[in-house]
Amino acid sequence: HARALEPASAMVGDAEADEEESQVATNLAKAAALKEEGNEAFKRGDYKAAMIAYHQIYMYVHGFSETSGGAGASSSPAGLPWSPRKSVTEAETAQLRSLKVAHFSNLAACHLKLGAVPKARDCCSKALALDPGHLKARFRRGKCLAALGALDDARDDLETVLRADPENREAHRELRELKMRLAAQRRREAKKFAGFFDRLVGEAADGGPPEDSPDGGDQSGSAEQSLPREEAEIGRDWPILADIGRDCAR
Repeated sequence: HARALEPASAMVGDAEADEEESQVATNLAKAAALKEEGNEAFKRGDYKAAMIAYHQIYMYVHGFSETSGGAGASSSPAGLPWSPRKSVTEAETAQLRSLKVAHFSNLAACHLKLGAVPKARDCCSKALALDPGHLKARFRRGKCLAALGALDDARDDLETVLRADPENREAHRELRELKMRLAAQRRREAKKFAGFFDRLVGEAADGGPPEDSPDGGDQSGSAEQSLPREEAEIGRDWPILADIGRDCAR
């Protein structure tokens, strides 16, 4: 009797495998359709509708085990309208990953349009964790970082984009603007430090701070006696510091 049941058992196994293959194919098709729906909404400026479509991609591409023939099923995330397969093929894995990246990168684009820059940055980072070579996510994160004041990190992202795509006009424009901001920042820093050195040198040359010190102590004596030890040492070297200050101011 056991031998007689084997063909039926094999047929059930084949049917389950076919059902699983049909499920992942269906999920991929639905996710791709949602991506296109989001793209169309984005093109017409309906960013909230685009976000709704991009968000729904998640339901169809997360929860699969991305190992071909691996043991053990991934648990289905709560609220998903399907149960994940134990494994997917390499081709399916590539499609799933591509749609996951689109999910995060396109959400980032919507967040940017709606002014939610930190959320856009975080979505870009999630996309790049899946695909470090995704240039759109890299470019968008560079814009986010620039808007958030992380200028050096923004420059790194934009330069990475341009190394991979030297003809990218948007990245060139963003990088030019960023370099102007960095140059202005450097000038402000140089001016601040030049003023600091000038102040120290001036105090040393004038014999120290004003005599009406808070503690009312005796302010007589040399400039070195009236200054703290570190500032007295700076006073002795004031010609060198003056030269540094003039260099910083240039």
